Amino acid sequence: MALPLMFSSPLLLSAIAIEGYAVLAVELLAIRQLTPYVGNATDTVAIVIAAVLLPLALGYEAGGRASFAPGDEAGVRRQLIRNLLIAALILSFGLSHPFLAAFFQILDSLGLTHRLVQAAVHTSLFLVYPVYLLGQTIPLVAYCSTGASLPRSTGLMLFLSTLGSFLGSVVSTLVLMTFFGVHITVALTLGLLVALATLIGWRMEDRNRLALTAGVLGLFIIGVNSPAAVKAYGIVSNNLYSEVRIVTNLAEDSRLLVINNSPSSKIAAHPEHRFAYLKFIEKEVLRRLDTDRPRRILVVGAGGFTIGLEDRFHAYTYVDIDPALRQVSEEHFLRQPLSSNKTFVPESARAFLRRNTQTYDVVVLDAFTNRISLPPDLITREAFAAVRQAVAPGGQVVMNIITSPNFSDRFSRSIDATIRSVFPFVSRQILPETRTGSVASVLYLAGQPGNEPHDIYTDDQNRSFLDY
Repeated sequence: MALPLMFSSPLLLSAIAIEGYAVLAVELLAIRQLTPYVGNATDTVAIVIAAVLLPLALGYEAGGRASFAPGDEAGVRRQLIRNLLIAALILSFGLSHPFLAAFFQILDSLGLTHRLVQAAVHTSLFLVYPVYLLGQTIPLVAYCSTGASLPRSTGLMLFLSTLGSFLGSVVSTLVLMTFFGVHITVALTLGLLVALATLIGWRMEDRNRLALTAGVLGLFIIGVNSPAAVKAYGIVSNNLYSEVRIVTNLAEDSRLLVINNSPSSKIAAHPEHRFAYLKFIEKEVLRRLDTDRPRRILVVGAGGFTIGLEDRFHAYTYVDIDPALRQVSEEHFLRQPLSSNKTFVPESARAFLRRNTQTYDVVVLDAFTNRISLPPDLITREAFAAVRQAVAPGGQVVMNIITSPNFSDRFSRSIDATIRSVFPFVSRQILPETRTGSVASVLYLAGQPGNEPHDIYTDDQNRSFLDY
């Protein structure tokens, strides 16, 4: 049966596909936008998914109970317009960076600091109701079917919704977030809902009021997600993988690279103003390397490329999943290109280690500096075993981990046991000056038989090793 005989308006059918697109895109955007604040662990992602699926199901049921007579297209259009505009308005607060920053600052000030609590509060306020409204789209459009068999019309609507969801998952991430940024993706996704509402009501009596409302809402969405809005927060990159900010300290003439709300790298005119762990690695590891030939050094977690920045002799390979990191660092953070002995590999660390056939004299794991956003694929025994295979005979491994220096939490005990199950010779260096509350920057130094860390490093008043 031809489409015009099944539904009174192809535009209403397109609304089903757009709803499917928007719901998936919003879910992925919520996961991405919440990462700097609550991390991207499985439990926080599960909260976002739950805040989408349950209200979506409730929306299906509520739409089916709407009191429209079959064929009441005008009533359906009015309800769809209302749902789309309200959903876009609430989502503009929940997904736009200026409001996210203010919202989580408020939660912190109220003492609601647990990441799961914060994720639950955010999704309850900004995801549940909009998704509930969007979920009503399919049953509402079904009221406008015109004599088609129930199986055929149901199959068509589910096909369009699922197709839209497929496009929402692919286009929003692999295209929009990757090439245009998260803030632009938010603006386009919510703008699509506003545009759809406008088209649905364009031929209705109160279209002038609709045009004014949609225009104001559209301009608001564009404004809070514009490049100027995110630049005001120091954000220089906000793509699929990370939100990168540059914080300048004029008093000490330094710049801080902040990735997903976690200080990642620091560059300063005076070397003493750099991160303590970086000064330690350079002094106690890199400068002790033999110079009979260039040594191979692998850095997992490139950050701002500050490890070995001034070294023009040894060969460095930096691995990081964010392909924009080198350009962003050279342009906004380092403000100079990397030297020719530096190579950047934009790839997942596990993928790199899996295909790697090279061995390195030093491997630096610097991807564990954000407690709420740890790469889960790098804290397993298999991951550390892959690192060990990449170490050349007589080589060393240095791991910088923000954790409890006295094993006061489960994470610190678990990761310590995991590391020691792979590396038989381990020393643990605590940097007291990095302590914040119950956590500090803890360096794990691992070697191989004949090159144990306690043989390489000696205790003195400036270094306090705790060997276990």
